[in-house]
Amino acid sequence: MRFRPRTLRGRLTLLFAVVTLALSLLVGLLVDVQYRSALTSAVDQGLETRLVAAVQQVEHASSASTLQPALPDAEAFAQVLDANGDIVAGAPRKLRRQTVLTEAQFREALRHRIHVDADTGPRGEHVRLLAGPSKSGGVVVVGTALEEVTSAQHRLELALGIGLPLLAALVTLVGWFIAGAALRPVQEMIQDADVISARSARQLRRRLTVPDSAGEELIDLATTLNRMLERIENAIEHEREFLDDASHELRTPIAIARGELELARMQVTDGSDTATSLDSALEEVDRLEHLASSLLVLARTRAAGPAPDRTIEVRESVDRAVQDALAVRGTGTGRLPRVRVEGHASARGDSQAVERAVRNLVENSLRHARAEVTVTVTGDREHAVLVVADDGPGFPAELLAQEVDRFTPGDSPETHGGAGLGLAIVDAIVRAHDGTLVLRNGGDTDAGSGAVVELRLPAPSGAHL
Repeated sequence: MRFRPRTLRGRLTLLFAVVTLALSLLVGLLVDVQYRSALTSAVDQGLETRLVAAVQQVEHASSASTLQPALPDAEAFAQVLDANGDIVAGAPRKLRRQTVLTEAQFREALRHRIHVDADTGPRGEHVRLLAGPSKSGGVVVVGTALEEVTSAQHRLELALGIGLPLLAALVTLVGWFIAGAALRPVQEMIQDADVISARSARQLRRRLTVPDSAGEELIDLATTLNRMLERIENAIEHEREFLDDASHELRTPIAIARGELELARMQVTDGSDTATSLDSALEEVDRLEHLASSLLVLARTRAAGPAPDRTIEVRESVDRAVQDALAVRGTGTGRLPRVRVEGHASARGDSQAVERAVRNLVENSLRHARAEVTVTVTGDREHAVLVVADDGPGFPAELLAQEVDRFTPGDSPETHGGAGLGLAIVDAIVRAHDGTLVLRNGGDTDAGSGAVVELRLPAPSGAHL
């Protein structure tokens, strides 16, 4: 599985590390090759000088018995061969009995100088040889052991093997801080954007900080985003103004229509066809008023933005919502189902919005419950969980996945299908709190087992529930 950091800073640092390691490896190889070449060249220059001296010594020697090649150091050696490949002289003395060249190398050396790396030193060590022809028709060989050269090469490789990774790690660490410093203005803009998003619902205007010393690109980005924020705020402000105007324009004719109908109803006899028609018209006006109010609430909720970051006691909001729901439902006729509230929890958000959501759910459950509605509040370190359950007919199975959509109709008045707009308001409130809304039926997914609505709201940071 390919590793890929989630943050841009991590990706830049990883890229920086890979490039640094690749360059370190390349530099190490180049230094190693160059150093090896320099050592070999120095050895060859020394062998060239010694070969010239040895050839001159052979040419001026009066006889083979008096020939004794000079050795400049303990690592050096020399050997003189005649035209047949027999040893004429050698130093140290051990080389008077064993040749350091193979037959093929000897024949090549009769024609021109050759360099040879072999393990044919006086002590069987790895050596470098230079062999060339002499005027007497034989071959002169000089050589030196490569132990010190190899040791120096290994020391360099060890130093490179340790030093370059440490250097790469250090450079990568520096790259991490450089990337962080380069991206700090971006992080500040992100934080500003979070604050702006959180405060937009309260009409607190604010703009991104333009980082004057961060470079033209980030300055242009901040300026462009500020212009975009201004356009968005203007659009939101126009939407709020439209909602306020719509609220006034809708409520006024509805109130007038209600007054006219009620006045007309007072002037007709109960039980007459006209009275029945007027009662029906008043019911439709009530529905229209409720629908208009719900639409405005839904629009305002979705335009309000994220909920404030405040700690609220969910049980207090639930108690107030239940009292309001009972008061509203109690104005009608018939016996109300019993409402039972259990548990405590804390959440993060807007207490009034949470109260409105719970009131919508409780009113809906009271409308369809047979005998009892249960509101349960629980929580943990991450979420506050609120469950509203009733013993009514429940949700139709085919509507569970889409019940929170606008204007989701039910199959009949006896189901929860008519609660689509109210649940849409609840869903908008929950989304503004970064929570989740789950609809299900009690026991199983079949209708008839009671409706269950679960709200999960984020718990306050560091809460111990």
